Amino acid sequence: MVNINKTIEQIKELGPKKAAGYSLLAIGIFGGAYYVYNWIKRSSKTEEQNNASKNKIEEIETASNFKKQEIEQLHAHRKEEERLQTDQKIEVINAQKEADIEKMKLRNELRKERDAAKAVSTFVDGDGTDKIESYREAMRNGTVGKNVGKALGFPWVREGFDTGLVGPTDCGKTSFVMQNVIAIAKGKCDIKLAPEWYDIPPTPVLLFSLEQSYEEINTYYGSVINNLPMLEIYAGSQITPKKIIDIIKEKKDIITSTGMVVFVDNYSKLEDKAGVKAMKQFCEELDDLCSQSLKVGRPITPFKVYHAKPDWNPTKPLTPASVRGNKKNVNFTNNFVYFTYCKHGSDKRVLGYIKLKHGNKETLSILEYAGTEIDQFRYAGKGSKEDLGEASTEQKSCDVKQTPGRKSEYCLDEIMVLYDMVQAKECTYAEIEASYGIKKSMIKKRIQRARKNTLT
Repeated sequence: MVNINKTIEQIKELGPKKAAGYSLLAIGIFGGAYYVYNWIKRSSKTEEQNNASKNKIEEIETASNFKKQEIEQLHAHRKEEERLQTDQKIEVINAQKEADIEKMKLRNELRKERDAAKAVSTFVDGDGTDKIESYREAMRNGTVGKNVGKALGFPWVREGFDTGLVGPTDCGKTSFVMQNVIAIAKGKCDIKLAPEWYDIPPTPVLLFSLEQSYEEINTYYGSVINNLPMLEIYAGSQITPKKIIDIIKEKKDIITSTGMVVFVDNYSKLEDKAGVKAMKQFCEELDDLCSQSLKVGRPITPFKVYHAKPDWNPTKPLTPASVRGNKKNVNFTNNFVYFTYCKHGSDKRVLGYIKLKHGNKETLSILEYAGTEIDQFRYAGKGSKEDLGEASTEQKSCDVKQTPGRKSEYCLDEIMVLYDMVQAKECTYAEIEASYGIKKSMIKKRIQRARKNTLT
């Protein structure tokens, strides 16, 4: 501690001037020391702050690098997963291709055998003494005789052959099919639908009708089909490809050597409802069932009803490309029977002629709609290709309501099916327009008009 009294005495001894000088000197020394002290203190604090900032920056960079590494690892893991999934899909596709190739080879072999068998006449000779040997018997015996391919009543329905009935919309296909169904189940044809009817025993028949409901069938055919134990009918829009296959599998083990005939009316509508992929699987499974049943001597004969495309020219040969639907699925059908209009003047609707796609011998039959009951047909006589033409427009029924504008290519039921598929998100309006040429606006107008007519 500084002695104040001693300091005062020293000031007195030195005098005022010297005392002031020493005082200033002391203040300068102490002030400088204080300034140096504060400067050192500030420098130390700034250095600490700089070190803290540097450490923080290093921590941020470290965290950023770690996060970047995590993202890169995650990206690499995802790419590896995608690669593995792609490899698995490729393996599945290749396996499916190999299976399809094997099936195609098997089908080609069967078709070659059938074509070789069909190259020989399948009809009874004029004297009627020759026996018609079935295709399965010829295969079992290892002989290809004069007559191979038994006709199930009608010349165009051959045992074991996949047959398709093709015709334009609203030409009477469903009514004609019902006549075939009833005749084959009875083993007898009451109404002449062909130049020849081959006597056959009553044959089991399965009918899957998407064109008619149970009520419609009972209204028009109830008195006839009630006494037909060989006939089973499944009707309504709830029919699916899987349901058809399941029922055929259930029935195929209990059928006899007479075999079984399966009618699908209408295949085009079933494809519109189920989609191309489901129908492809349906065709493959049905083809396999037919091949298996043929080997055990209980043949299954499919009969499918198709719609012809609106632009098909009836004077030209029918090809799978002329049939509405997926061409690959249509190729499963061995024979086509097709209707068209003819030039014969009549006030009744003329169905036209029937022609087999395969075989050297053509069966031509002009069929005329009788106009009484929906299930009544009569044979009008033989025709030729020169008789083909458009439907007669000389006389029109007064019961038919005439509407303005051109006639639509698709009926209201078909439009409703497409609309329901869009609502169920099975397809889009763009896909419908690409496949069928029907625009979204047209579908909505038809639906609105139908609802309006229902309300009124």
